[in-house]
Order: sequence, then structure tokens, then C-alpha cells
Amino acid sequence: MSLYVYLEALSRSAQSWEDQGEVVRGGRKSLGEVDASLLGARVQPAAQAFIDAWMKEVKRLEDAAADHAQSLRDASLLFQQADQDVIERSQQLMSWTDRNVSPTVGP
Repeated sequence: MSLYVYLEALSRSAQSWEDQGEVVRGGRKSLGEVDASLLGARVQPAAQAFIDAWMKEVKRLEDAAADHAQSLRDASLLFQQADQDVIERSQQLMSWTDRNVSPTVGP
């Protein structure tokens, strides 16, 4: 089995999730500025309940976006660390003169 991970793609995806979280945060801020009392005493309780329910849901979505972004960044760090570990262990098995050989530089 082979696993190919493109770290730049993980980084872009994490940034995209973070950006979307910012958009949602802006929506939550705008929603929080709504004054339901302007709708009158009869409508205000229902409107406030509606706003509160949406504030809770938008906060959940904002947190989920931040969690997704962090998970992608964490995965990227784990892949980078695993790559480095494999390189170091492989180099330890090689002769001293071959440890720093690369595909573009001959022995």
C-alpha cells in the first residue's frame, strides 16, 4: 500500500476551513446585533427564540470549521514527522557515504 499526502493541499484545505469559519463568525456577529424587541411585545419572544437557536447553530458550525482546520494542520504535522522519521531510519541503514545522496546529486 502506498500513501501519498500533498502537504500543500492539506495546508490549503485547512486555510479554506479557517476562512469559512471567519465568514460564519461574521454572520454570527451580525445575528447577535439583531434587536428582537423592535418587533413588538407579541413577536419579540418568538423572534428571540429563533435568533437564539440560530446563534447556537452558527456557533456550532464555526467551531466545526475551526476543528476541521486544526485537524488538517495536525495531520500535516504528523505526516511531516513520519516522513522525517523514515528518512532518518533509512539513512541509519545506509553506508556513511550514501546517507545524503539525492536523486539529483550522484554519490
